[in-house]
Amino acid sequence: MEQSFADLQSFVAELGPVVSVLAVTVLGGIPFIESYFGTVLGALAGVPLPLALGAALVGNTAAVLVAGSLGGAIARRREGSATAVSSRRARIVARTDKYGVPIASLLAPTVFAISLTTFIMTSVGYGRRRVIVWQIVAAMVWGAGMAAAFAGMSSLAR
Repeated sequence: MEQSFADLQSFVAELGPVVSVLAVTVLGGIPFIESYFGTVLGALAGVPLPLALGAALVGNTAAVLVAGSLGGAIARRREGSATAVSSRRARIVARTDKYGVPIASLLAPTVFAISLTTFIMTSVGYGRRRVIVWQIVAAMVWGAGMAAAFAGMSSLAR
C-alpha cells in the first residue's frame, strides 16, 4: 500500500503543481467525493493539505452552484402545475421542516452528497440562496473536518 502511495505521489509530482490542483478541484466537484474526500485524496497524492482543501472546496462550491441552479429551475417549473407529491419528496420536506435548512445541510453529507442535497432541497422549493449558502458551509465544515482528521492521523503515523 505504501508503494502505491509513493507511485501516486511521484506521478502527481510529474504533472506539476497547477495540474495537480486542478485535478483536486475536479475531484471536489464529483458527488460523494466532494470537499471531504477530495481533500484527503489530494493530500495523499502529494498536494499540500491546505491547498488540497482549498481546491476541493472550489470544486465542491461549483457543483453546489450548478445543482442549486438546476434544482431552482425545476422548482420554478413546478410552481404553476399541480403535481402529485411523491413519498420521497414528502419525507425530504418533512425532515427539512423538522430540522431546518442549516441542520439538514450540515447532517446531509452523512447520507447524500452535498451537491445532490442542494439539488433536492432547491427542487422541492426551499430558497435557493439559503440552501446554497448552507451547503457551502457544510462543504467547508466537512472538508475542514476531514483535513484535520487526516492531519492528525498523518502525524500519528510518523
